[in-house]
Amino acid sequence: MSTHDPPEFDLPRGTLPDGTPEPPVHPAVRFSVRNYVFSIGIFVMVVLFGLLATTRLGVELLPSFEVPVLAVSTAYPGATPDQVDREVSQRVEAAVSTLGGVVDINTTSVSNQSAVVITFSDDTNIDSAANSVSQAVAAIRGTLPSGADAPVVQKFDPNATPILTLALLGGSARAPDVAAYAEDTLVPRLERVPGVADVAVSGGPARQVQVLLDPTRLQTYRLTPGRVAGAIQASALDLPAGSVTQDGTTVGFSTRNTPTSLAEVERIVVDPASGLRVADVATVRDTSARPTSYARVNGQPAVLLSVRKASGTNSVAVADEVTEALAEQPLPDGYQLTLASDTTTATRATVEDTFKEFLIAIGAVGVIVLLFLGRLNTVFAVILAIPISISAAPLLYSLFGFSFNIVSLLAIIVAIGIVVDDSIVVAENVQRYRDMGYGLLRSVLVGGSEVFSAVTAASFSLLAVLIPLSFMPGILGQFFSQFGLGLAAAITLSWLESLLFLTVRMAYTRDPQPIGWRQVPGVLGRLPRFFREALAGVRTFSGLLLLALAGAALWVGLDRLTELELPAVAALSILLAPVLLTLVRYLLTVLLALLEALTGTLHGWTNRGVTATARAYARSVGGVLRRPWVVMLLAGAFLLSVPLAMRNIGFAFIPQSDSGILTAEVELPPGTELSRTNALTARLEENLLARPEVRLVQTSVGAGGVLGGTNANTASLTVTLAPREERPGIEALGADYARDFSAIAARVPGAEVRVASQQGVPGGGSDLSLALTAPNQALLVERNRELVRLLAADPNIASLESSLSATRQERTFVPDPARLAGTGLTVSDVAQALRTYNDGSVAGRLRDGDRSVDIVVRLDPAQVQGGESLLDQTVFAPALGANVPLAALGTFQTRQAPATLSRLNKAYTASLDIDLVPGGPNAFAYQQTLIDRATAAGILTDGVTLGNASSFGTAGLTEDLVFYGPVVLILAVLLTYLVLGSQFNSFRYPIYLLLPVPLAIVGALWTLALFGVDLDVITVLGMVILLGLSTKNSILYLEFVTERMRSLPLREALIEAAELRFRPIIMTTLTVLVISIPLVLGQGDGAEFRRGLGIVILGGVITSTLLTFFVVPAVFYQFERRRVAPPAPVPLGAVPASD
Repeated sequence: MSTHDPPEFDLPRGTLPDGTPEPPVHPAVRFSVRNYVFSIGIFVMVVLFGLLATTRLGVELLPSFEVPVLAVSTAYPGATPDQVDREVSQRVEAAVSTLGGVVDINTTSVSNQSAVVITFSDDTNIDSAANSVSQAVAAIRGTLPSGADAPVVQKFDPNATPILTLALLGGSARAPDVAAYAEDTLVPRLERVPGVADVAVSGGPARQVQVLLDPTRLQTYRLTPGRVAGAIQASALDLPAGSVTQDGTTVGFSTRNTPTSLAEVERIVVDPASGLRVADVATVRDTSARPTSYARVNGQPAVLLSVRKASGTNSVAVADEVTEALAEQPLPDGYQLTLASDTTTATRATVEDTFKEFLIAIGAVGVIVLLFLGRLNTVFAVILAIPISISAAPLLYSLFGFSFNIVSLLAIIVAIGIVVDDSIVVAENVQRYRDMGYGLLRSVLVGGSEVFSAVTAASFSLLAVLIPLSFMPGILGQFFSQFGLGLAAAITLSWLESLLFLTVRMAYTRDPQPIGWRQVPGVLGRLPRFFREALAGVRTFSGLLLLALAGAALWVGLDRLTELELPAVAALSILLAPVLLTLVRYLLTVLLALLEALTGTLHGWTNRGVTATARAYARSVGGVLRRPWVVMLLAGAFLLSVPLAMRNIGFAFIPQSDSGILTAEVELPPGTELSRTNALTARLEENLLARPEVRLVQTSVGAGGVLGGTNANTASLTVTLAPREERPGIEALGADYARDFSAIAARVPGAEVRVASQQGVPGGGSDLSLALTAPNQALLVERNRELVRLLAADPNIASLESSLSATRQERTFVPDPARLAGTGLTVSDVAQALRTYNDGSVAGRLRDGDRSVDIVVRLDPAQVQGGESLLDQTVFAPALGANVPLAALGTFQTRQAPATLSRLNKAYTASLDIDLVPGGPNAFAYQQTLIDRATAAGILTDGVTLGNASSFGTAGLTEDLVFYGPVVLILAVLLTYLVLGSQFNSFRYPIYLLLPVPLAIVGALWTLALFGVDLDVITVLGMVILLGLSTKNSILYLEFVTERMRSLPLREALIEAAELRFRPIIMTTLTVLVISIPLVLGQGDGAEFRRGLGIVILGGVITSTLLTFFVVPAVFYQFERRRVAPPAPVPLGAVPASD
């Protein structure tokens, strides 16, 4: 405590000029102002910690969130989807279905692969669940087919998305050489970059050592394919051979026979008795695996490198480091490295927008405070509140392990417009007391204390809103928690700063003497005086320091702009330093004088206008109080208009945004050869690459995308567009592309092309994703056909795709038991021979340096022209001692079978992806319409159901939003009521304070309808924030009323409060509106993501403010005038205290 406190700290309560008692000084305000060094130290320390946290936080596109999902993947090489389903998927499904916390089990079976995806409840510990699933799967390992690999349990990690995808183009180089350069040179270089976790290579052909069997030679030597494969497998391996300890030294022994060249593979002995080698029955070659898909970038074959960053690192910084590393990496002649995708683009745009909002906020707050208060010192004091308050958000993010991302940065953008309100209220009230004649220190003590409870109640009501928002369950909760907690931290520090630090700044810094236009000529004549003072500066340390700085600036300028010698530069710098110092000081003084004169004029105009408006408003409140029921009826009518507003508002999970990326999905009839699909896709590529707005086209032909499965009749093209300002909107381009692609696809019978924009946040994809389930596959196929036929006739549906539409031709060899008898062959022998002849089997590995290459034994592809040629091949029958044609042992049966078999909770299921026509019905509401239509058509009978395909798709997340959104709003209102009731010690007053809430929400809904924006996760977020914002004005008003009611009749208190609180209410409202307007009008990347929030805040704040002016006084007067006791007499004789 200071030993020389000014007397203002201990002055008794005085009387205001209107005769009412002076507000008591709050102990917290007195303590902070008296112990100003302590207050300054605390807040400086918080800001420094916030800055330190800002530099250490990671930067992501999306928040880190955990989905309670596990996947069990099992490879079963050579198996059909039906075999995978029966022999693997159903057994794994049964093993995990009894575990605790399981909500859904989705099973997908494709050729060679099974995937069982298990969704757990939100409260499940996913690590513990992973252990339980691993144990359950291990227990059934022995029941799986011998040819199936061990099941692998994996967590679903949505945060492991690559931040960069690079495309390596090899020009005329061989594809295997390009892939080898990527794996051997680029991957090690990139993985050394700080922050890079790993680099995955895809798109390059897999290298193989193929042992191509000659059927004639196999027959001659009476060998089976399995015999050759077994010989290679038994020879091409390294085995430990034990160890021997002698004389205290242990020597390890091993056998090493893994081949390192083609010659060594050729020399492997097949028949030890005769010395027959591999080269005697087969041709060995080093080649690539048979292509089942193609990958291209801008029409050229490419190898893709996907870069993932380490957890907690800055994705933008890592991306820049990777770019720099590649710029320094020399490439072979003809090679080219292109950036195929960059997720940090949206992150950079969000960071830039946050900085822009910060500058706009400072400028807007500065102008508003200057216009309304007219004091430069007050302007700087209020503006300083923004960075101080915002520093709490990164500090909290650091403590909770959050990152800077599109959600957490959105919280900072919103906080910028909110945190300054508390400082404006305090500064305005302090300024009001100074205008009444109070001194510098006393005005802070009394003015700050008077609004202490109002500022506290307003801040706590906002915090009460953010509590339920921060602890929502599920994915929505994980997204909202960063927003709610970050905003809460900034608001909390803003509350403390406005009452405990702004008061210190205003108490100990004086405003400069105001300068009017009459004083400007005197300022203009100060040049000679400034020059004399500059020359005399050599006598003082500060003056000498300023001259030295001016001389140093001249030295640098003269050295760069002239060719003078060093002595001449030094002499001129010394001589001209007083001149430069004089000119700089003179220009700054003149500019500041002109600014103060202009500010004074504008403040005078604003003050007269606001004062006149406030008096007119007070008179209108007096009129309203004579007929309060009229205002109440109008407010009730406005509330009843909700159904009219809701007619034009739909529901969605996320707003549709212009991501700058379009995708085109190509599908040809089932059974189409890969070459035909590739030819059509190449024509689409040519069309795209000829367009000026297209920057990059990434093509995948034949990759089905389901667990590594492939469909030769499908392809996808991902189109990266030019920046938004250089092209038309993405919806218009999508429609244009769809027309052109349809014309191109019409030349190929049965071909279809679908174009859609890519959304980069959860819930993206098709407008609707439905799951049709049935007890068995046959019934599912039948009802799926009926449902597709029903929906295809719907004019509101633009595209419809069923998972059962992807089929594959399946040829099943059916052995004849009678023919197998006496041959010594088993069904397994025949199946192994067929697999080796057709696809081949991996018999071992060849080691080439640090790389391991598969050795595949198969029939020479030139010998296989189709199923009939396979039947012509022979297999050695041990019992007969002769080769027997496969045609003598059985026949092929051909059928069309689904390429994918899916099950949902042990029922067979088909997924339907539906896109609606632009401007059509709302997807969420239309889903129930489609279900009702299917029910009416008799499709949903016999145990057949139709519902959401995924809890994490658009419809599933929207359903969560529709359920949890009202719950959060109700909890927020309840908590706000309790907070305000505690603050005012009343059960009635919070009801009056919450009156603007429904009016603000209705106003926000009408604004959404006017702008044509749906209710989505962002607009609901705005509605929740609006609860706190709309109560702030009513708190400022009614808190002042309750104070004045102690000395004035209720009617006069309401009218006086209307006039005196008009200015701070208008100032805080204007600040929020100025911050929301850039959100509404934003045109940058991700602007759509923030636009709905700005619209809700804009409409809600305007409505709540306008109606607060009249509804709150009217309702309060109507219901409280008979309860209020007459005011006590006011003691006279006290005078305002001053410094």
